This record gives sequence, C-alpha cells and structure tokens, in this order.
Amino acid sequence: MCVAENKLVLDVLAERLMQVGTATAAFSDSTVYCYNSFLGLPVARDAVAYFLAKRFLFAQEPNLEPEQALQHVRPQHVAIGSGCAAVLHYLFFILGEPGECCLIPAPYYARFDSDMKSLAGIIPFGFQMANATMGPTEKDLNLAYIQAMSQGLTPKFVLLTNPNNPLGVVYKPYVLRDAIQWARKRNIHTIVDEIHALSAQNFEGQEPQSMHQHQYQLNNNNLNNLHSRNNLNYGFQSIIKVLDNKLGTDVHMVWGLSKDFGASGLRVGVLYSQNEMFMQALLASNISIFSCVSGPIQYVVSELLTDDTFVDHFLQESRDRLRRSYEICVLKLEEMVVPYVPAEAGLFVYIDLSSLLPQKTFEWERKLSHLIFNYARIVLTPGESQHEKTPGMFRICYAWVSPDVLEIAMERLSRLITKIRRMDWSDLNETTLGGML
Repeated sequence: MCVAENKLVLDVLAERLMQVGTATAAFSDSTVYCYNSFLGLPVARDAVAYFLAKRFLFAQEPNLEPEQALQHVRPQHVAIGSGCAAVLHYLFFILGEPGECCLIPAPYYARFDSDMKSLAGIIPFGFQMANATMGPTEKDLNLAYIQAMSQGLTPKFVLLTNPNNPLGVVYKPYVLRDAIQWARKRNIHTIVDEIHALSAQNFEGQEPQSMHQHQYQLNNNNLNNLHSRNNLNYGFQSIIKVLDNKLGTDVHMVWGLSKDFGASGLRVGVLYSQNEMFMQALLASNISIFSCVSGPIQYVVSELLTDDTFVDHFLQESRDRLRRSYEICVLKLEEMVVPYVPAEAGLFVYIDLSSLLPQKTFEWERKLSHLIFNYARIVLTPGESQHEKTPGMFRICYAWVSPDVLEIAMERLSRLITKIRRMDWSDLNETTLGGML
C-alpha cells in the first residue's frame, strides 16, 4: 500500500475504452500514424483545453460548450507528455539552469527529486512549515529562501502540490495566491501540480462515524489548527480558477490521467502554461520528442475527455469508491487510536506511528517499517523518503487494493501495533510476532 494508484475504478474505465468505436476511431484517422507536433495532436490539445476549462476553470458550469471553453483555455497553451514527470522536466529543463533550486513544502512526493535532478540538474530544496496542513506562508517561504541562499543555492521555482501528497489536504485559495505573490516579487516561477485534483473522497461536509483529531507536529511545534472534520475545506479550486485564468508567464499547472482516471499506464501528462515564449522554446528545442505520447493513445484520450456523460459518471463512481476505502482505513485507525491527518482528496492517508518508536529517530522508523513488512506483509511509504522531519510518519495508499484486501491489511496492522505496544522492542521477534497473517 505504498503505490498511489486508483485500482478501484479500472473496470469502469476499461469498459468505456473497450468500446469498439473508440479503437476504430483511434486507428482509422491517418494522423495517428504520422509525425506531428510533439506537443500533442491538435485534436488532443483541443480536448485537453476543453477538459481543463470544464473541469478546472468552470467546474460549476455544467453546460459549458466546447466553443466557449476554447475561448478561455487555448490549445496553444497546452502540451502533452508521457506523464507528469515528463512535463515537469520540460519546465525545469527550459526555465531553469543546472544548480538552481526548487523550493518544495515538506513532506512531499519522493519522486519530485528525480523529476528535477536527473536531467535538468535542478536541486530540490524541501522546507518545513509552521502548519503543514494549511500550506506555506510568507514567513515559511522567506525562511526557506534565506536558508537556500545561505547554502549557495538560487531559488528559481516553487513547486506546490494541490491536493497535497502525502498529506491529502487541499490548500485554500488564499494560500496559493499568497505563495504566488511572494514568488512573483522574486522573479520565481510557481508550478502547481494538481494530479489528484478530481480524486476527492466525496464526504460533502458530512460527519463521519468517528474522527480522531491529530496534532501533526513538525519542527517540534504543536499545530493546533490541524483539520478536524468540522473545518475541512472540500471546495478544491484549481490554480486556473484561483487566478481567474490569468496565469501570466510565471505560473504553470500540471495534471495527468494517472491518478484521477487510474490510468498511469497510458502515460498521459498535461502542462498548461500561458508563457508563449516557453511554449515556443519547448516546440523549437524538440526535447518533447523523448517523451511524447503515441498518436492512438492521444486520440483515445481525446474521446475520453470530451465524453461528458461518461466523465460525470466515472468521477462520481470514483469518489464513492474512494470514500468507502478511505472509511475502511480511518475507522480502523480510530479503533487502533492511531493519529492521522484527515484527507480531503487523493488516494492516501498520512498516519503517525511515532508513539511506537523507542527513540524518535529515522533509524527506529526504518526498524518499524521492516516489522510491518516482515510480519504483517504490508508495504507503506515511510516519512523519511518523503522528506518528513518527524520520524514515525507513514503514508497508506488505500486505493491500490480492493476493499476486501484493505480490511485484511488494516487488521494485520492492528494486530502488529497491539503487540508492539504490549511488548518491549527487544522481545519482538519471529516467535512473538508470529500469527500476524
């Protein structure tokens, strides 16, 4: 349960894509067999532009017509690549210089490090926040900037993930606006990764059966304003909406099919940028030739994203299934009295097992991770790999397995935690921990 994939909806997606007409259309259009713009086929960029307008900019206007949509989100501001890692690379490679750095609120998705370092040579600079669940403040950003500069690093980017991975929280619009305003004063580009934007658990503000309020701690500061169910903000707003579609040349939005559609194998990532000089450079440099998406898949995706009836049904079904699995997970955490960060979106929940550690070190976190793997046969994402500062935090990806398997996994975790609480660590071995399965 360490992979953030939504396997709960594969049957729904597969049924739609296996329609005879979908494959026929994709392979009967001669353009899919030929060279074309490596930023994406025209039909695909049109479809993505329509989708971004309908689902991100005008989410509250269900009757938006394609012609209206393309007047607001223009296809020439859209690029398509083989996943969000590819389109992030476009930004880092073209807009940055090797040795410059990117400020990232921690904890954060571990793969961001390689996304920026591997080819573009941008240095990831994770920074802690006074309140991680609320997002970065001007004070947090100022401190991060000073720390980076003191280490000889020049910040060129701020990377925000909304909804956040691994916390599963949604940043309020003012948090995003304030961060962008801060970055603009320093000529820094802001990248907003919204890959989990449409994966909300669909609580609709309802009170769950139980909710353990958890005071998530960073830098030994008590965060008294951690989300409880009564103050969760379910109103996700895309950065496109927050800025009224005025991204300018310094704000760039990233999205893809990997999470919201459970289709990471299709390898389709989306970049929306109104920086026309950047888009021209992306086209002229031809770097996207290394990560373009095949013509037939682009055609299939174009049909998918413009099928409003199916997308409405699919997203609702996805949210319902995510909600069911999330509740299986957190209700068991409640029973175990394990603190966690209440999730608003995404495919995971962030939990605090630090009370199980004899010493608050990452060495002991690794030992706990090995116990969970060796005796409960569960793989979780430890906080250390996500640049967490507090040892003992773990991410549970609850959508990678079926609800039945999830119940088994959570029961195993419960048995293991009960044993650890009752025994001295020196007595935890194959004999005492046998029978977890």
